[in-house]
Amino acid sequence: MRKLLLLLTCLLMCCCSALALAADKTKAADDLNAIKPMETISAAVMNDRLQAGNNEDLLYVKIKEDRVEVYPGLATDRSLRKQLILTMPNTEMLRLYTNNKATFAQMNKMLSDYESSNANFNGYKIITDKDTPKKLENGGKIYRLWFMKIEREKQSRRGGWNFPIGIGIGIGGGHHHGPWIGVGW
Repeated sequence: MRKLLLLLTCLLMCCCSALALAADKTKAADDLNAIKPMETISAAVMNDRLQAGNNEDLLYVKIKEDRVEVYPGLATDRSLRKQLILTMPNTEMLRLYTNNKATFAQMNKMLSDYESSNANFNGYKIITDKDTPKKLENGGKIYRLWFMKIEREKQSRRGGWNFPIGIGIGIGGGHHHGPWIGVGW
């Protein structure tokens, strides 16, 4: 009986190890498929490129004061847009710039949909807004919008009566003689 128990324990441990290894490989594959910026440039370089007015499918994401990441191909690929939103830093206002109207329209629609549906991104929700496009001398436009992932409010932070109230009715014994009603929390 002990040998059978030992054999079953060993078999269970082997299965758990195999599942853990498969999960690690899947996670590594997901990391390889994560969206990466085409390049990281300064804000001055971004301004020069935007002023040139190229209508390329490029989205410039201003992360810090002078750090801008460039992402291609977002106008036509919804999954890339979603990956971008998921991988962006939390609780930081991110400014998005592009010369391409389709890229702007698709990013604006997706962010607005997430905001209105109150979608949950790992405990964060999206807030967004767009600015009026800046007109260039050559007739082009710079489309601008921003978004931010803010932490969702926890139930205990809302104040008020956040604990359940129980009402009990029973027939007492001991020092209680007769029926009683109690309210407790």
